[in-house]
Amino acid sequence: MFKYLVVAVMAFALAACGSHEGSSDSLVGTFGLAVNGIVEPQLKVEKNGGQYVAYKRTKSGSWQLLDDKIKTLTPTDLLSFTGGKESGEVAGIEGHTFDFFKAPVGSSILGFTTQTGYVVLSGTNAFDVKRVP
Repeated sequence: MFKYLVVAVMAFALAACGSHEGSSDSLVGTFGLAVNGIVEPQLKVEKNGGQYVAYKRTKSGSWQLLDDKIKTLTPTDLLSFTGGKESGEVAGIEGHTFDFFKAPVGSSILGFTTQTGYVVLSGTNAFDVKRVP
């Protein structure tokens, strides 16, 4: 009986550790702005059934849906953001109120040079953000 319990627990543990959709996706995760040297989480991007979903952090610290109709930018779309410079290393998504990119450090997105490799565009503003563990 004990053997079956051990097998059941191990099977559950292995299932819980299995690969999750989007786990290797560079755009999926929690990202924040550095304020006085401390990175404050501001944006969370998840993938639900192949579709990106974004959340913003509220003043109370909870997560609020920011956008659930996000478009994955194609390589052709990305050319308009990178000034026509083709790069297979750039990935991006476009929401109603923001755009979010992963690009090599030092890349230019609409004239903004990223120091972290992650850029959020909102309105006419560009922000470097960092991945929060």
